[in-house]
Amino acid sequence: MRRLEGMARGFGSLKVTATIGETSWRTSIFPSRETGWMLPVKAAVRKAEGLSEGDEVELILEF
Repeated sequence: MRRLEGMARGFGSLKVTATIGETSWRTSIFPSRETGWMLPVKAAVRKAEGLSEGDEVELILEF
């Protein structure tokens, strides 16, 4: 991910297509000093995939 930092936009974000399970959406990931990168997961995605806080997921990111 470090080599992608040159592509960063406002707030250091990177535009991506994220996929969890059968659900894909366009979003941005944001750098975080504590965790490396943060991915906001929309409520509609959490509901569609039956996710709760703390669940582990397989995530695909496309840049």
